[in-house]
Amino acid sequence: MTVFFRVIASFILLFAAAANAAPFSADSCDIDASLLNKRYDNDLDYKNTRAETDFFLLVYSNSPRFCDYMERKGREDSVRFQCESDNDFGWVVHGLWGESRKAYTSGNFEGHPRYCKGDLKPLPLKTLEPYLCMSPGTRLLQGQWEKHGACDFSSPEQYFGTTLSLAQRFKVPPENLNPKQAVRWMRDNNPALKRIWLHQTRTEFGICFDKNFDVMSCPRRR
Repeated sequence: MTVFFRVIASFILLFAAAANAAPFSADSCDIDASLLNKRYDNDLDYKNTRAETDFFLLVYSNSPRFCDYMERKGREDSVRFQCESDNDFGWVVHGLWGESRKAYTSGNFEGHPRYCKGDLKPLPLKTLEPYLCMSPGTRLLQGQWEKHGACDFSSPEQYFGTTLSLAQRFKVPPENLNPKQAVRWMRDNNPALKRIWLHQTRTEFGICFDKNFDVMSCPRRR
């Protein structure tokens, strides 16, 4: 076999492996280490240790729209893996957030548990790498652990593992849909969500879970 055909064959095998990989699993995308942001420490903004977690919210964001936004802001160098790699990232997981029902229904953004253990040190890159196909950014993953995960989970592995397990329960909509269309698609294509009220904003959508991680309708906002 010539070098050319060996290269073509390897690409075919790689594509087939990715196509058969579980959604968001470590082998469902190609991780080019040269594109990863190695400066992924996050600054603490505000801390809320008084609020209690009443339910969890798994939030999805649209990668192409996010990359367009970062390019307009001139910040594309910090998200090269998500926005410049050969991967076709569509709707990806923004994070799993512990939510206060009172804060959620009132729209009080600062009323949720946040940075419960303060400004934490950056996690080792090897801890983040298995979840980069789910949430394609080292800074994103580090931030989600510090801001949200540390409030309810004893370790980053438990937090990211739970997030991945929840995300893999559902099919994800095409990337060209807006959040309103994506919510409708999620209900039509995931039987467990058929009669469930989903979270929706101008740019994202999400699925709510009770503290046993069973799907629930998100609280109605006032």
